[in-house]
Amino acid sequence: MNEDLQKRYKHNSNMFLISYIFMGIMSGMAFDVLVTFLNQVAPTVAKSYSVWMGAATLLTALMVALAPKIGYKKIIISGPIISIAALVLVKFSDNTFSSIAITLGLLIGVVLFDAILPPFLTQYTTVENRDKVFSRVMYTNVMGMALASFTGGMLVVYRFATRLGISYSEAKALSGKIAEFTKEQNLGYTLAHKDALLMFIIVSIAALIPLFLLKEVKEDYAAKEESGKKKFDLKVLANKYALLYLVYNFLIRFGAGLITPYFAIFLGSLGIDRATVSMLVTLQTLAMCIFMMFSPWLVKKFGRVVSIGGLASISIPFMLIIGNGDKFGSMMVLAVGAGLFFRSGFMNAANPIVQSLPMEFVTKELRPAYSSIIFVSQSVATTLAGFFTAGFLFNDKFFGNSGYRIAYYVTAVMYTIAIVIMLTQFTKKFNRPQTDDKKEEKAA
Repeated sequence: MNEDLQKRYKHNSNMFLISYIFMGIMSGMAFDVLVTFLNQVAPTVAKSYSVWMGAATLLTALMVALAPKIGYKKIIISGPIISIAALVLVKFSDNTFSSIAITLGLLIGVVLFDAILPPFLTQYTTVENRDKVFSRVMYTNVMGMALASFTGGMLVVYRFATRLGISYSEAKALSGKIAEFTKEQNLGYTLAHKDALLMFIIVSIAALIPLFLLKEVKEDYAAKEESGKKKFDLKVLANKYALLYLVYNFLIRFGAGLITPYFAIFLGSLGIDRATVSMLVTLQTLAMCIFMMFSPWLVKKFGRVVSIGGLASISIPFMLIIGNGDKFGSMMVLAVGAGLFFRSGFMNAANPIVQSLPMEFVTKELRPAYSSIIFVSQSVATTLAGFFTAGFLFNDKFFGNSGYRIAYYVTAVMYTIAIVIMLTQFTKKFNRPQTDDKKEEKAA
């Protein structure tokens, strides 16, 4: 690789990193301020948040599939633009339809970056620096999420206080008693969320600017012409381990879809004020970053499969602590905070392993197809979780607000089944890394 090409690759990687930091902030907003805003203006949309997350995942998968035709730059630039359009719509949001449009727009903008990250960074990095660049990009994105989670609630409370003409501390205390709001207070709280969301337009613009500076040429994305086009190979589904991993991944994603989008709503229902909710969500985001740092050591010490299954197992008791937070009385905030921190930390510590392990279940030529199947299965799991929460678990005809607590027990069962599958089926053959030749033999 000549020096000019290296400079262009490094430039494009750096521009993506800068943009991804700002989109991390947007992601933190989407899972905090947006969710509580929807719970105010369109509760049915909030309760089915995972449905829209799944829809956004599927749509972005289709968008990324266009990369060999139109390039990465045109696709990725659309992310912040769609986010800006969705945020502008917040100003005029007063019905369910516009709330759905806002939700889809913001989630597409966020998820698009996650979907395009692997092929984009693989193109603009070398084998020698790839792991380092991927790690740096992911950590900085998570830090952006933490920043948004921390400031989002404070922005809402600040604007809530301003609109009601009361002090910040009074507004903070009042935000923990949403069910007791007067009509005026409820309107002020809703408008405070709109104010906070509109401020994130600046963040979307900041994410967009570096993308215009990308230096892309056709050779970066255009597929090479071959004498016989390859069709989708169904052999990817004829592998025991590939199929079992799809089951494992589906169970984990479905379970996560029942609880993770609704942290802010559930904690608010426990009577925790809005600013404190954001602080707790921030802590669990930081836990992801901190615990992932120990991933290489865990792999070396216990192996990959045992690390994935063991860490997920440890996270379950902390998840149940969150679901029973109100049982801790005056220690509720401390208990829920600790539960959020350690659940998130242990469950996400093995994320780098989870991303790479499934590619060893299939041979080299089948990996792109298998990766696509995993991504689509995730969108299906998330969508079904949304239908389950909206139509049954959180539905007032069945469990209503109690469903948010029950969701933690359902997720615990899902995780337990998935962990058993992982540990019993994959440990023997895939716990320790193998040479490339042995990987190919096992996947065959």
